[in-house]
Amino acid sequence: MLKKLCLPLLGALLLLGCAASSNTLNVTPKIVLPQQVPTLQGVTVSINGADQRQDQALATVNRNGQLVTLRPTRDLRFLLQEVLEKQMNARGYMIGNAGAVDLQIVVNNLYADVSEGNLRYNITTKADISVIAQAKNGNKQVKNYRSTYNVQGAFTATNEKITSAVNSILGVVIANMAQDTIINDFIQKNAR
Repeated sequence: MLKKLCLPLLGALLLLGCAASSNTLNVTPKIVLPQQVPTLQGVTVSINGADQRQDQALATVNRNGQLVTLRPTRDLRFLLQEVLEKQMNARGYMIGNAGAVDLQIVVNNLYADVSEGNLRYNITTKADISVIAQAKNGNKQVKNYRSTYNVQGAFTATNEKITSAVNSILGVVIANMAQDTIINDFIQKNAR
């Protein structure tokens, strides 16, 4: 009798577990590193991150008549802080608390606008990331990195497709940060 009750209950729980989708997106963008600056000699910078977005969600989607909020698996400010640290290390800077220049990477906007029709979906992802450099001598430099990415496809926008769109836009912004020399030039002029 117990077997007759447990087996169907176990089967129902397995099916329920398979049907439920996660409300998180695994944000793991491709990290592009810049070239090393050969003229750097022991310059230390401090780095921290901030998230200025009003809402911490990355997307809101309609799933079976209910709005579902999707959030990142990692705190974006720490993710982007780690990216900036890797890029500064690749350039040849040392990272520490008492840096000649304080860098802050700020998430101003990162959101995937998801719309679904009868047989198609549309994902438009926008990113707005700032790097703020504050030198000990009082000088300040702000560099904004903005980009938009759009993808369309058949049927529904799954978490994997939304994650791919978010990772793509962040990858573009990170590559732009690696190629840009404005913050690097500011540090070299103001670190003395």
